[in-house]
Amino acid sequence: MARCASDNPNTCHLLKQIYTLGKSNRADGKAVLSALNKLIQVAQTGQPLENFYDKKQSHQLHAFEYENAKRVVWRLRQGDVRLVFYYAEGKMIFLADALAKRQDKLTSGEKIKLENEIKTYIDAEQANEICVIQPEVGHVK
Repeated sequence: MARCASDNPNTCHLLKQIYTLGKSNRADGKAVLSALNKLIQVAQTGQPLENFYDKKQSHQLHAFEYENAKRVVWRLRQGDVRLVFYYAEGKMIFLADALAKRQDKLTSGEKIKLENEIKTYIDAEQANEICVIQPEVGHVK
């Protein structure tokens, strides 16, 4: 699951990030699509992600407090690209960001951006404002 600005799939925040990554660096674009493809395949098994990724490929990226709970942000690594996600309720994986990272550490700005994205998701979930958008085949540009 990823955030969209409206019920139009073309407003998907993550898809825009993937497009931008691929446009600026073709190898990064291929890497993020490969990581996303594998994540989708793994998620469809219903098994824990750690059964399919080693600790170098997937581990905790950042943690922060929000609404009296510790929130953990995870990452999948494919080459120099990080696919950032949050384990939400009900075995839901919220895809928060796609980053081209040449260094492992997050900047303070990246941390704030990720925290805000996760907080937006949590707030929407608590307000029952989450809806699923199913694009038609060939609809997303």
